[in-house]
Amino acid sequence: MSYPLARPSKTIPPATRERLARLLAEYRRKPDALLTALYLVQAECNCLSDEVLTELADILEMPKSVIYEVTTFYALYSTRPQGTNIIMVCQNLCCFLRGTDDVIMAFARELGIQPGQTTADGRFTLRPVECLAACERAPAVQINERLMGPITPADVPQLIAEYRR
Repeated sequence: MSYPLARPSKTIPPATRERLARLLAEYRRKPDALLTALYLVQAECNCLSDEVLTELADILEMPKSVIYEVTTFYALYSTRPQGTNIIMVCQNLCCFLRGTDDVIMAFARELGIQPGQTTADGRFTLRPVECLAACERAPAVQINERLMGPITPADVPQLIAEYRR
């Protein structure tokens, strides 16, 4: 089944709209593609801004409020611009008990930002998140697609140096 996409875009690039059309063709109902569509659009647009969410709601024929709820529920998505490298530090119970607060502060010191912020050069965003589903690696850190742990504050300078290269 093929779905035509709504009006021409000023926020989602045409190539991304084409990828969305191919994605939607794989689903029986448009809303079933929501999580994957959000991931795809965020990868292309950097963040899920209000304009992007409005356009995506039109494409998926869903209420924008529902899309916004999903976007803000999952740590994977962001409504604010992000750095090239997204550092997510788990702060759930297992990680907390194994020192995640010290790891978060080590990243903050190394990057010169506070948790939730992006560096001035746009290279790093530090995001404490509720759960990375990696309790066996506590404290767990995910940088972009790479999940790692256990991480200690002493590991942080080397990790940052690796991603600065």
